[in-house]
Amino acid sequence: MLPFVKLIDNFDAQYHVVANDGDEFTFLTNRNAPKNKLVRVDIKKPELWTDILPEHERDVLESADAVNGNQLLVCYMSDVKHILQIRDLVTGNLLHKLPLEIGSVSEISCRREDMDVFIGFTSFLSPGIIYRCNLTSAIPEMKIFREISVPGFDRTNFEVKQVHAITVLGCHIIFYTKNTNETKYFVKMWFLTVFGFSDFRQ
Repeated sequence: MLPFVKLIDNFDAQYHVVANDGDEFTFLTNRNAPKNKLVRVDIKKPELWTDILPEHERDVLESADAVNGNQLLVCYMSDVKHILQIRDLVTGNLLHKLPLEIGSVSEISCRREDMDVFIGFTSFLSPGIIYRCNLTSAIPEMKIFREISVPGFDRTNFEVKQVHAITVLGCHIIFYTKNTNETKYFVKMWFLTVFGFSDFRQ
């Protein structure tokens, strides 16, 4: 009969298995880390948990996927937008920041043995894009694999910028401006979207 090693037997936090290498397991957890972190434990030493990717000071670690052998694709919520990073699975060190427009990652599809990652993405200018990213290149690129097109609308004619401001009450707010490309249009149009009035980074 196989022996059982107790790692977690209570509901003090959330634990999501990210990777397994022999006796070592890597977890995404909010244990003592409200904004989440990555930890590693050896089942031969279940009392010893090591932080691989500590909790960020202000960004929320939303997901982590093992990919391309010994790499991690991590997704952070940073200032009301998603950012993607490639990190070393063993050390947690940053390897690459993936170029991503302002928007939201809707889905990530990959396996540890995969060299290609598929990333679902939405934004103010697109209802849906699937990017394909090959991680074997020296500098990984995000290439469009599929895109939902809106008849009569060309998103490349517009740009979205994120703006930080302080209100008269001293509150920190983040909003987005969407304007036409001045090289193609004579009129510049502005739209304002306010996402919050509290300084959630504190």
